[in-house]
Amino acid sequence: MAQDDAVTAERVFGLCERGRFAMAHSLVDDAFVARNGSFGYLVRARVFAYERRADRAREAVDWALAHAEPGDPDAPLLAGLVLLILGDAHAALGLGLRVAAADPREWRAQVLVADACRMLSRRAEAVAAARRAVLIAPREAEAQVALARALDLSARPAARAERRAVAARAVELGASPADVAGRRRWPRLVPALLVVPLVLFADLWVLTGGIAVLAALAGGLWLVQARRSGSSGRGRLQTVRALARAELNGDPARARAAALTAGAFLPVLPFAATGLAAASAADGTPWPLPAVLGVAAGAVVVLLAAARAVRWWYGDAFLQRDFLPSRHAVLQLTALVALIGTAVALSVAQATSTALWSAVTAAHVLWFAVGMLIPFLALNRARRARG
Repeated sequence: MAQDDAVTAERVFGLCERGRFAMAHSLVDDAFVARNGSFGYLVRARVFAYERRADRAREAVDWALAHAEPGDPDAPLLAGLVLLILGDAHAALGLGLRVAAADPREWRAQVLVADACRMLSRRAEAVAAARRAVLIAPREAEAQVALARALDLSARPAARAERRAVAARAVELGASPADVAGRRRWPRLVPALLVVPLVLFADLWVLTGGIAVLAALAGGLWLVQARRSGSSGRGRLQTVRALARAELNGDPARARAAALTAGAFLPVLPFAATGLAAASAADGTPWPLPAVLGVAAGAVVVLLAAARAVRWWYGDAFLQRDFLPSRHAVLQLTALVALIGTAVALSVAQATSTALWSAVTAAHVLWFAVGMLIPFLALNRARRARG
């Protein structure tokens, strides 16, 4: 790339930030693109991204990546920046990880990984990647800015103090104060507090309806975000799945975390199935045997469907190598079989002792609480260990 074209690209980006897209397009004409190949297409893609023409930007990115020189980090890194502008942090993270794996000393790849993780609210990973960027290139303002932004996700006083020092260092190196300005965020506890009244005071049908509405809103938001990034809902889902699989390769800690997450819902099955049947029997109104067998069979169907979903998401290797042999999965599955099996056996035996059914109910409730707490504590400990 000629020096004049590099200057032109910087001028184009400045015009885009001021909203002067017509002039930017006039500079990135067909002759500019023909001279610069992948880089030219990515400059044009960045103009389209600023212009919020996601489909055209995504098309230019795909073309540039398909025709980039093998081993050249510039094309995927610039493509990642465009994808971040479009809001597709997962795709940008995949590109950053690919370049970082090829060249661990490429600080720009670490900055891209940090910014993508920050957009995905993966605080520990964002901070770790930004620290690597600063370690590799301590005098690069962009690396300091990435670390300041990553630290902005933390509410810890020590992190806030470090962030102020890093932000001051970034400004000394030439960064704009606006680039390292802190942002106000809602505490993560606020959404949970908004849901508590619904869970505590709503009846079953209202709670079910509320969950359905929330699920529909989440799905709609997913589709809107995919459309804004120039992708489709299915395409974005495939990108996220491919990234999830790639991140597990060669990372035992992440594989263990994925196994904990995949099995975290298991205590819900016996509690929602035979736990309710046991509670009814403890009150002196046992369910008919066909009903108990039906909910037990339903729990098994849900379990098999969940196993199929985990297999589709992470692949056969994860299910057979990382999940099923793990102590967490063995414990969860053993408790599930024991609780459901006990309730079914007592129903078949037509047990009428309310004290016995009360003990079975208490076991369901206790395991629901403990079984949900185990993965939460383990994941939190692993998160702290990673950064």
